[in-house]
Amino acid sequence: MTQELGDSRELRRIRTCFVRLPDGDVIAAFDIDGRRYTEPGQVRQVYEEAWKEMDRRRAGWEWETRMATPTEPPSRRPSWEQYKVDIDAKHPLPSPD
Repeated sequence: MTQELGDSRELRRIRTCFVRLPDGDVIAAFDIDGRRYTEPGQVRQVYEEAWKEMDRRRAGWEWETRMATPTEPPSRRPSWEQYKVDIDAKHPLPSPD
């Protein structure tokens, strides 16, 4: 029962990824909004993919997680799927040392 409750909460969870720009500013770059998905496992898979890719690129990032309110409209920020389209320009892979 507890696992099921956790799974259903995944579909209401919004994770926002904040990134540090070269000038030091921090901006909200993209959201992973659980309401866009039909299965809790999809949400977790997308989050894990984004986390691993941002980590691989050493993009100074932080996550904020919150629950969507019942009447909250969809985010205007890009989704992970939209953000990663031109991720090479935003966060080039670090050169191997």
